[in-house]
Amino acid sequence: MSTETEHTDQQEQRARIGLVAAAVLCLVASGGILWWRYGGAVFNDLVTAGLAWCF
Repeated sequence: MSTETEHTDQQEQRARIGLVAAAVLCLVASGGILWWRYGGAVFNDLVTAGLAWCF
């Protein structure tokens, strides 16, 4: 394997890790904003609705 290919593979891996980290950060931030705005009622309602759909 050439060094150019290895460098490209490392760049792709860094890009993947960066995108996954950004997605997780967005989910955590949106959850924090919902918690700040509406309190625990949003999450309790979401969990209850999710369980209702399952059963």
